Amino acid sequence: MNSHLTLLWQRVGDPVAYVEGNSFGELIDDPDKVLSFRWSYDLVRDAALTPEESTAFIERLLEECRS
Repeated sequence: MNSHLTLLWQRVGDPVAYVEGNSFGELIDDPDKVLSFRWSYDLVRDAALTPEESTAFIERLLEECRS
């Protein structure tokens, strides 16, 4: 499934999430669901490479393809 997630923290009120895909868009304001989206996002963010690590990884792949 191709979709985008936007997490919004408001100064007043509860946080909300907006999920958008190929043929849908949904605003989610249920605090438990928003928290679940946030935890999922945090796990992916924490596992991601830094920009420098990403650049080095891509450069290694390019060198392997050229060999």
